[in-house]
Amino acid sequence: MSQPRVLIYDIETSPNEGYTWGKWQQNVIRFKKDWQLLSVAWKWLGEKKVQVCGLDDFEDYQPGDDDLNLAWLIHDLFDEADVAITHNGNSFDQPKARTRMAVHHLPPHRPFLEVDTLKVARKTFAFTSNTLEDLCRQLGLDHKGKVGFDVWIGCMEGDPKAWSLMKRYNKQDVKILEELYLLLLPWMTTHPNMALLSDRPNACPKCGVEGKMISRGRRVNQVTTRERYQCTACRGYVAGRQITKSDVLYVP
Repeated sequence: MSQPRVLIYDIETSPNEGYTWGKWQQNVIRFKKDWQLLSVAWKWLGEKKVQVCGLDDFEDYQPGDDDLNLAWLIHDLFDEADVAITHNGNSFDQPKARTRMAVHHLPPHRPFLEVDTLKVARKTFAFTSNTLEDLCRQLGLDHKGKVGFDVWIGCMEGDPKAWSLMKRYNKQDVKILEELYLLLLPWMTTHPNMALLSDRPNACPKCGVEGKMISRGRRVNQVTTRERYQCTACRGYVAGRQITKSDVLYVP
């Protein structure tokens, strides 16, 4: 079986448009237009190229066009993925994308496994801030920072310069997300089992590299004893099969 397809992606959306009587803590009187997808950037783990597509990349684009074509593109990416990597994707990217697919009456995409680096950061560490930008700053990863809201307004008005900035920012987020994912990977305890996904029992369950597992003693809890292994490629620890009485040499 081939290596699992691991999708690293990030989407950008437009804001809702509506009417209010004021600026501070106001209720929306009426919505003028709901949010929609603006762009998606993605890459496949193990490949070099980061790709990006915005509404303006489709033929005959006009400001205000709906996002049907973009929703189909993301649907196709999801169909191809075995695992998807996001930052805050469980709460934002995936439900947002699926919402627009439902709005356009698209069929469900093929299910895939998910890794959200925001959830990993919150569960395993105690960083001062868990935003993608702040995690990169604390971990010494290069991140160029965010763009201003004027870029979103420019994209909604069809400004080519704003679209260029938006897509460059979108691609940068995917590039740095991959670096963050690989840095946090050894610490993850609930990562999808890459060895099972590729039907390669000798591969590392985390990174999928073969021939790099070394024994690191045993992991014992109140009920079971298991072999413990470390991958010399990703440096992550994993537990092996349960040790049974038949594995232990009995000396009368």
